[in-house]
Amino acid sequence: MNAPLPTGPLSPLQKQLFFQSARRSMAEVERVLARFMASELEKLDDTACEKVLTFLNHPDPDILDWLTGVTQPPATVDMEVISMLIVFRSEVSPGES
Repeated sequence: MNAPLPTGPLSPLQKQLFFQSARRSMAEVERVLARFMASELEKLDDTACEKVLTFLNHPDPDILDWLTGVTQPPATVDMEVISMLIVFRSEVSPGES
């Protein structure tokens, strides 16, 4: 899925986050991230961008399982990022799994 780059000015971290989100190995994860980035990227400060970038270092199958509730993430995973993505996903696509 090719998400359009937001039109506003982006910090270097926001640009890095956008491109790492757009190039995922699983289409399902890429779709969630593309919609999230299109809506929320310009609102994220550098600290939030760093947290999401760290989160994106996890394998896509794990991310998908955590976002859909199939498995619980380990304690080392930032739950703030997962919560942010789950809330966004449920608000945008309440019936989608």
